[in-house]
Amino acid sequence: MTAILVRRSRKMGDVTQKRTPGEWRELFSSQEFEEAYEYGGNDLGAIYQTHGTDFALWAPTAEYAELLLYRAGSAEEGAAEPFDRTEAVRTEKGVFRVHKNGDLSGVYYTWLVTVNGQTQETADPYAKAAGVNGQRSMVIDLKKAEPEGWDKDQEKLPKAPAPVVWEVHVGDFSYDPKSGVSEEHRGKYKAFSEQDTCLDGKAANPTCMGWLKWLDVTHVQILPMYDYGSVDETGKKLQYNWGYDPMNYFVPEGSYATDPYHGEVRVRECREMIQALHRAGIRVIMDVVYNHTFSIDSVFQKTVPYYFYRQEADGSFSDGSACGNDTASERRMYRRYMIDCICYWAKEYHVDGFRFDLMGLHDTETMNEIRAALDRLPGGKEILMYGEPWAAGKTAIQPGYEQALKCNAALLSDRIGFFNDDIRDSIKGSVFEVKETGFVNGAKGLETQIRSSVLGFCDGAGGYQPSSAQQSVSYVSAHDNYTLWDKLVHTLTDSMEPDFGAYNEAALAQNRLAAGIYFTCLGIPFLQAGEEAARTKYGDDNSYRSAAKVNQLDWTRMHEYRDLAEFYRGLILLRKSFPAWRQRSLEVLDQISFVDAPEGCVAFTIRTGAEPEAAAESTLTDNVAPWQELFIIYNANKEAVEFRLPGGKGSDSEQEPSENYFALEGKWQLLTDGTRFKIKEDTKLEQIKELEGSVWAEPVSITILGR
Repeated sequence: MTAILVRRSRKMGDVTQKRTPGEWRELFSSQEFEEAYEYGGNDLGAIYQTHGTDFALWAPTAEYAELLLYRAGSAEEGAAEPFDRTEAVRTEKGVFRVHKNGDLSGVYYTWLVTVNGQTQETADPYAKAAGVNGQRSMVIDLKKAEPEGWDKDQEKLPKAPAPVVWEVHVGDFSYDPKSGVSEEHRGKYKAFSEQDTCLDGKAANPTCMGWLKWLDVTHVQILPMYDYGSVDETGKKLQYNWGYDPMNYFVPEGSYATDPYHGEVRVRECREMIQALHRAGIRVIMDVVYNHTFSIDSVFQKTVPYYFYRQEADGSFSDGSACGNDTASERRMYRRYMIDCICYWAKEYHVDGFRFDLMGLHDTETMNEIRAALDRLPGGKEILMYGEPWAAGKTAIQPGYEQALKCNAALLSDRIGFFNDDIRDSIKGSVFEVKETGFVNGAKGLETQIRSSVLGFCDGAGGYQPSSAQQSVSYVSAHDNYTLWDKLVHTLTDSMEPDFGAYNEAALAQNRLAAGIYFTCLGIPFLQAGEEAARTKYGDDNSYRSAAKVNQLDWTRMHEYRDLAEFYRGLILLRKSFPAWRQRSLEVLDQISFVDAPEGCVAFTIRTGAEPEAAAESTLTDNVAPWQELFIIYNANKEAVEFRLPGGKGSDSEQEPSENYFALEGKWQLLTDGTRFKIKEDTKLEQIKELEGSVWAEPVSITILGR
């Protein structure tokens, strides 16, 4: 092996010699380097055993590497100097290795790396635990950091349901003193483990986990919960951040732990959070940020300078993320890093899905390989995977690779989804123009876009072609930009400083219609936490580092707008009851037929398309039968509109039904008139009003009938 390395080194030049940024770019872009130094082992990081620990660092361009061991995770804890130093041995593919005897569980460590003429101390890119603020890595016995019952954590999860995703920040969930969560656990992982929390001590007003169980979402997407760099974990300063500032990708964030100084605590408490959600029958999606790092002064740059980042032709760093740097997913060892990290969280933390920030900066090949790696895990095909199919700017991706943009949807696996901003903006107007309106809040001429939204843009009308009916993530609000409520309130007044906290009947009607639309589109419905209860950030459209008080869920307001939340709950129940929305095949398009409708309205029927035994799976309870067909009307007008019911008794006898009408047996049942749902778990069929002939769609509302 040594001889091979020498031969390759001569051809490329000495890879450990000092180079300019442009020269590094040239070297790392070469196929020769990739083939010579691509490492396929699974032992990078610190592999712990009771009798000894093996340390391995991939650093092919380094001249020298040394392992430093510490008694504590920071100098402030009285461990300014290491108690042990060991020179590492360079081995195959540029991997430096050290073996240390004895039980090192709880010992902290760093690497001292000399590369490109500079010696720097760095944490381990593959570290599984870390000290406070992530500056030192920690050797961890992962078994000791397992909560009780962890080995059976996923056994009681129900069969993978049709997803309904609720997005929340760990802190936002429980910061509010009215959350009912104990003070020491507010804003922490532990808040999710507290049971029976409620508003003002009233059990009828559940908060936090009780609210989630009542709302009946299937998945909770958690904003970044890996170790990030923009908050001081010591708690000496009151800080808030969404967390899109990655430092240690394999390590949970310490500011959400009750003790950020001892690395095993954050691991255990993060697992406890996931376990609590699983016990409630809710799956967990992790928001991951592989497109950039917190700063260039990262573990990547300190170990293999310039390899992990894209560079412009002059050697400067590419900045398609608008965060100062872009990572190079197309390079083999960063692709390998992403795959290893994703699979680690799936295996060791039982994560059920991944949302990729600025997925459009990654190449399609990498995204497909991640999907394939997840599929190979036990139960891996049930793990969700989707992301933002855009970038913040132009990136210097290597020639020959395609970005995972919306326009390249056809190049992605049909089980990699993407946020559909065409649906979002068609419904409520542009997120970048505060006064611009959409279908629900006054814009005209958007009926065609709304019909395409119903189809998840699988009709190709958006200039891209999903390969699955489940690829489109339909939504109207997320952590970015204005909350749905704030956007609607803005468009209802000429003032740039409206009263966001005030009750607003017009905004409520538009909110219900907006939710009704994206919940009845093909794909995966997604909502920002609190959207179901008119969440406001008081006009703050970019609250990534605003005060916790701006970002936190206001549990008093959540119950003040309980009627709106009840409407969302009805949409979720309906969504779960109807098999058509669970189909992946594009053949589901044949089950949707649009009905002629006046301006400001969109109306369609959707059939289950399922055999009787498959349709039976849609039964809500023993008291509610499934519907074979739904008739859905969106009315954005300020006046009521009458619609003749399609097919069967009551159809216009003087006119042959259109080919859009399905002549099915049975009367239509009014499931919602746009203000509240008639279906609940305990609803009996005879309690649901049956209609014949026609139905009036109320102003600014969604009307849904089933039969």
